[in-house]
Amino acid sequence: MRTGALIYPLLANFAGLTAIVAANKIFALRAQQPTNAPYITYRMISSQPTNTKGDSTDVNADPRIKQRSTIDVNTIQVSCFADTYLEVENIAVQVRKALDREWGAADAPYAADIELDSCIYDSSVDDFDEDFGANGIYIKHLDFTCRVNRIDISN
Repeated sequence: MRTGALIYPLLANFAGLTAIVAANKIFALRAQQPTNAPYITYRMISSQPTNTKGDSTDVNADPRIKQRSTIDVNTIQVSCFADTYLEVENIAVQVRKALDREWGAADAPYAADIELDSCIYDSSVDDFDEDFGANGIYIKHLDFTCRVNRIDISN
């Protein structure tokens, strides 16, 4: 959970991406309307906890808390929207550069809660919405697998 707190800063602070799509046009789940292309949305598709014994070596620890999974494996989808196919391709290349093989701490206020163990590019698919505006819109969906280290497992 809270993967958006890890993904958004990586996208919004990547100069190659923000040269094409302004940081205020990167949205969680859906774009604020009305929004003109180009823009980006991101969402978590799935979250799988690792089935481990958590971080406790204390035999008296409450297993409901201390033996919770410390690593979640999340599938994230980043969707790029643009007026032309070439533009959506260029945006997707920058999204991949911003996220693929990334890792590190979360920004405040989540730095004590989570960190990105790894983010790996998985796949992409092209799409087109002919009902968007007068001419339609080109879309490219990119999927990433993110391993999120849950530092504070009490929440």
